Amino acid sequence: MDQRLFKWINDFAGKNTFLDNIMVFASNKIRYIFAFVLFLMWLRKGQKRKVFYHSLISLMINLCINVLIKQYKFRPRPFMTRKANLLIPSKLDSTFTSKHTLLAFAVSTMIFISNKIFGFIMLGLSVLIGFSRIWTGAHYPFDVVRSAFIGSIVSIVVNMLPLIRK
Repeated sequence: MDQRLFKWINDFAGKNTFLDNIMVFASNKIRYIFAFVLFLMWLRKGQKRKVFYHSLISLMINLCINVLIKQYKFRPRPFMTRKANLLIPSKLDSTFTSKHTLLAFAVSTMIFISNKIFGFIMLGLSVLIGFSRIWTGAHYPFDVVRSAFIGSIVSIVVNMLPLIRK
């Protein structure tokens, strides 16, 4: 089912230049919005700065998880084993995890915990990033979903720990 869902989504790639450009932008550039938002939170005091620090901790943990999973679990990226519409250059490493999706969900979940409205917007951007990774041919859908789940769970756990008291 994962491969069929990938084929169904990825078959839209290369048919509409406007949508392809949006998906390539989402896949490669929206992450800078997340970095900018974190920078703005760092400039603030109180709860916003706490969200910044918790996000950094979550990002570091998620990066470690990403490295560990890629060391022990290899699943070829879609374009490596099948015909796929590859819209962006991609590494030849494992499709699981999707680091873009993992980190986007880590940050957006942390923001959602603090501010539901702004967090919902950030979660929407995270979904767009994950979907774009499938559209552009870099990842399978279930690998994106699992990455989103891991990123979110780590942020929830980090937020529950008494790491920063302010």
